[in-house]
Order: sequence, then structure tokens, then C-alpha cells
Amino acid sequence: MTGQNIESNKLDRIIAKLIMQDSTLTNNQIGEKVGLSSSATNERIRKMKKDGSIKRFATIIDSKFMNMELGAFISIWMEGDNDAEFPKYIMNNENILECHRVTGEASYLLKVRCENTKALDNLTTNFLKKQPGVTKTITQIILSSDKEESFIVS
Repeated sequence: MTGQNIESNKLDRIIAKLIMQDSTLTNNQIGEKVGLSSSATNERIRKMKKDGSIKRFATIIDSKFMNMELGAFISIWMEGDNDAEFPKYIMNNENILECHRVTGEASYLLKVRCENTKALDNLTTNFLKKQPGVTKTITQIILSSDKEESFIVS
């Protein structure tokens, strides 16, 4: 990799960090922070979106405001050939924030948010356990979170 590419990648990462920390920054504001014009900044962001480095822009809303205060992690055990299909079934459920295929005994680890324990029970009993191949779930309720970030920081 050439020195120019290394410097270019560094600059793109700095721009990405600025966007992660505050996606409302304008191209002009970002450009001022990194020493680029607004149009050069816009071009770099456009390229990062096109190559998949920037997947999407999102706003982080307080879970209390969304009436989804109860957080939990749910381990999912699967059997049979349904393992690879599981993410397709749960993708559009608004209570499931994250789905990770993991090592160890469980097949998947989910991060979920619900209104209350009744809603969590409904999610596990009437939705997750009814998905093809699900044989077991273990739910751990989040009591407190000392660190919860949705962006990468150095």
C-alpha cells in the first residue's frame, strides 16, 4: 500500500469517527475539522457509502422514550438445518436489536429491548421459541449498563 493510500485511509477513518459521533455534522463542518473542502468531504463520504464502509446513518434514541426500557440478552440453541435460516425469521422484529452467531453451546446471541417483562415473555414464548429449529433459549435481563456504545471510538 502506498503512503498516499495509507494517509487517505487515515483521513477516511477520521471522517467516519466524526460522523459516528455526530451524524448531523455538515460536510463543511467535517471538512473544517480535517482540512478539506465541503465538496472533497462529500466525495469521500459518497465513496465510503458506495464501498460499504459506511453502512447507514442512524439516530440513537433513548430506550425510555421509545417505551423499551427492559433490555436482555437471549441465547438461542438450534437443531437441524434451520440454523442458517434463523436470522431471516427474526430480522424484522423491532424488539431484536442485534443477532450474532456465536461459538460455544448456543447458536445465536440476541440483544433485545422490550417494554416490560410481559413483553419479553411474549417475545421468547410466542415468537422465538416458535421459530423453526429453536430448541432452547436462555434469557439474561440487563440490570444496568456501565458502557453502551453504538460507535467505534479509539
